Amino acid sequence: MEFFLAFVGFGSLILIVYLLLTEKTNPAVAFIIVSGCSAIGLTLLDINLQLGIGGLLKDKFEIAYFAKIENPIFDFKALSFFIKQGISSVSSTAVLFIFAILFFGLLNEAGVFNKIINHLLKFSKNNVYGICFLTVLISIIAHLDGSGASSFLIVIPAMLPIYEKLGMRKTTLMTIMAISLGVMNLLPWGGPTLRAATIIGAEANDIWYNLIPIQAIGLLCAFGVAFILARREIALGAGKIEISISHHELEKGEYTRDKSFFLNLIVLLGILVLLIVNVLPSYFLFMLGFCLILFINYPKLEIAQKLIDKYSKSAIMMATTLFAAGILIGVFDKSGIMKVMASVILEILPHWALVLIPLIVGLSAVPMALIFCTDSYFFGIMPIVVGITQSLGIDPMSIAIIMVVARNCATFISPVVPATLLGCGLSGVSIKEHISKSFFWVWGVSLICLSCGASLGIIHFF
Repeated sequence: MEFFLAFVGFGSLILIVYLLLTEKTNPAVAFIIVSGCSAIGLTLLDINLQLGIGGLLKDKFEIAYFAKIENPIFDFKALSFFIKQGISSVSSTAVLFIFAILFFGLLNEAGVFNKIINHLLKFSKNNVYGICFLTVLISIIAHLDGSGASSFLIVIPAMLPIYEKLGMRKTTLMTIMAISLGVMNLLPWGGPTLRAATIIGAEANDIWYNLIPIQAIGLLCAFGVAFILARREIALGAGKIEISISHHELEKGEYTRDKSFFLNLIVLLGILVLLIVNVLPSYFLFMLGFCLILFINYPKLEIAQKLIDKYSKSAIMMATTLFAAGILIGVFDKSGIMKVMASVILEILPHWALVLIPLIVGLSAVPMALIFCTDSYFFGIMPIVVGITQSLGIDPMSIAIIMVVARNCATFISPVVPATLLGCGLSGVSIKEHISKSFFWVWGVSLICLSCGASLGIIHFF
């Protein structure tokens, strides 16, 4: 019976990964249809044949729902309970993402990020080292909203003309951006961190709180890579032409509010400080920040509604994916089927191979990013890894950190991440050239971050 349940679980996850990799449908549909059909099939099977799937799970894992019932079966009442549990486990994460997008979107419309970037451009020197360091800084600022697409749209138009006039290679711009954005993507409202939090049933801010030292090290690595690449550019003859870069300022938008800049900045810094202190739920902080920024900059209802509508699309798309993933989690994790899958793997594989899984996952995440999209990696691979390692006594939080750190570093060299293709299109660098020039730099930063995380006791590979 265990092997049958494991077969259903593995078959469902493989089908989901296939649908995501081949882009047969969007993630939300894949999660709902595949996990829903599998759950209904098991329910009908257990009801009609009285196989006692629920009883099996109760005996082995003491699932809370079944523990309350005599002679339990996997019926529709049980299925309803698991689905509700799954949705409940992702609700705070979905709310976090919605209000983070709205908060940073309004700050962007108000011109806060553009003003900071323009200030940096004015006071930067016309030397290769300064331009490479400036690329890291602007990438960090631009990616505060967690959106790779908007980051490329902000940074590349501002920096590409400068690179070209100084005789610097466009691939250098893309490499520095890929590393900087990848490290910044560790933020709690970044896609991979949100997905990992969903899988292990934790708050995204709790994961990020552990990630802060690793993120700091990663950003230092980004500056280090920028320094090395700047030296290479100078060796190739870059930087011999003096240029004026004042005319490369980012233009003001229709909804720019320069008069409110310092007030907006205070709100932004205040929210970031409260996130680090971690005294209030992160989703509440973004709700509060959203309301303050809206009140400060757009008190007129008509303008406010227009801007909310503009950013709601991307917010709702991710929230839809997260709630659909809640169905998957409810069916396979909350019911205990995921633990059965892990149990089967534990019986098949030798112990020495099992204990190496965290290390293998950390080392292979960057190459795997070239094949697996973010959803297939976290919702297809991570549940199995967590199930196996948890049985070995490894904290799921540690696995989440390993997978988030390693995968995030590679996000913006992955050809299956749309933002990467956008960046290549804007910069005029082919995806093949971008990967070939950036791959080993990105992998190196990933390994350094993982090594530092292990040495600081944040990550446990064994």
